[in-house]
Amino acid sequence: MYRRLIIFGLAVCGSALIALLVPLGLAARDIVQADQISQAAAKARGVANDWQRQSPQDDKAPPFDPPQGGSPGEVSLYYPDGRVQGPDPQGAARAVEAASRGGAASDIVDGWGYVTAPAYFDEEIAVVLVSLTPEELREGLMPRLAALAGVSLVLLGLAGGTAWWLARRTVAPLRDLEETANAVAAGDLTARAPHSSINEIAHVGAALNRLTGRVQELLREEREYTAELAHQLRTPLTVLSVDVDGVSDDEVRDRLRDDLSGVHMMVDEIINTARRAGREGLHALCDAGEVVQDRVRFWEVLAEDQARVFEHRIPDGEMLVRLTPDDLAAAIDILFQNVFLHTPEGTAFGITVTADTAWVDVTVWDHGPGFDVEPSDSDTVGSTRLGLSIARRLAEASGGTMVVDSGPGGASVRLRLGPPGD
Repeated sequence: MYRRLIIFGLAVCGSALIALLVPLGLAARDIVQADQISQAAAKARGVANDWQRQSPQDDKAPPFDPPQGGSPGEVSLYYPDGRVQGPDPQGAARAVEAASRGGAASDIVDGWGYVTAPAYFDEEIAVVLVSLTPEELREGLMPRLAALAGVSLVLLGLAGGTAWWLARRTVAPLRDLEETANAVAAGDLTARAPHSSINEIAHVGAALNRLTGRVQELLREEREYTAELAHQLRTPLTVLSVDVDGVSDDEVRDRLRDDLSGVHMMVDEIINTARRAGREGLHALCDAGEVVQDRVRFWEVLAEDQARVFEHRIPDGEMLVRLTPDDLAAAIDILFQNVFLHTPEGTAFGITVTADTAWVDVTVWDHGPGFDVEPSDSDTVGSTRLGLSIARRLAEASGGTMVVDSGPGGASVRLRLGPPGD
């Protein structure tokens, strides 16, 4: 829009200048022609006066050698008896006829200029003709046109500067709106569009501010509902935990504790998913390598405690993906949690990160029984793959996908993460 406003302003000013330059150019041409004809008329009048002064009292229109050069134009003499001394152009007929009746005349025919003056000899009238070529008529026109062109360029430059200034003043509020919208999309719901002196933009800014305020209200209500849900779910689970501790049979008590732990985990995942809603925006951004390194350091402690071989291959360099750091960390934690829950202690596992020009692949693998092996009773709770569903949704939110592979040698889950948005 910025460039369009400038181009529009220059187009308007250019059209106005063209409309003004055409009559100015024609006026300059007329002024130059009038100046040349005036000089030719003075030359014709001077030749006529000289001719008359050289005429003896008893002679009529004596032979005369008119001067050539100096002032523009070629001189011709028309004697009263019809003789012509010098060129006799056909286009000069009207001017010569007018002068033969006693009056000075000028005419322009086919680009040639003709100026005549009468010379009086007793009762007879001779005519002095000065002929101007098209080049002589236009002599001095080019400097005037160059001056007009220079003035036009200066005016066009001033118009361009003015158009640029006005365009900046017009576009600046729109850029403020863009920055506000980008800030809101990135998660800053406190951002507000500033007031604009342009009514239409001010209305859009006010609407954006109302929308952002409404989003804040909805998120606040969502957090309140989530907190209430967490309280309502966790309170009976806490009571149930106390009841389980009262079971006398050790085997039954341990099984119930495992089941209750799985329910606790699912409730936490559901609540975290509800709180995460809307965090995966177009402008979500994080360095996948940095986030993976952080989660590796976190899970290394538990891996060492369970005597697990933990391999991690993470290339150096920045690997940007379209997810927030919290969301990517949550997806990786889900995959690591599945490894620790559904494979025996001592099972080797690892994480590999690869990147190309567009995608970043984060793969978590293990040498456990794989997903197709029927889990034992103690592993049944929590194996509903709700965590994998959340990880898949996060991968898809980045523009990528999740691929699960399982076989006799173990299982692997690959998160293909998309590049940052524009």
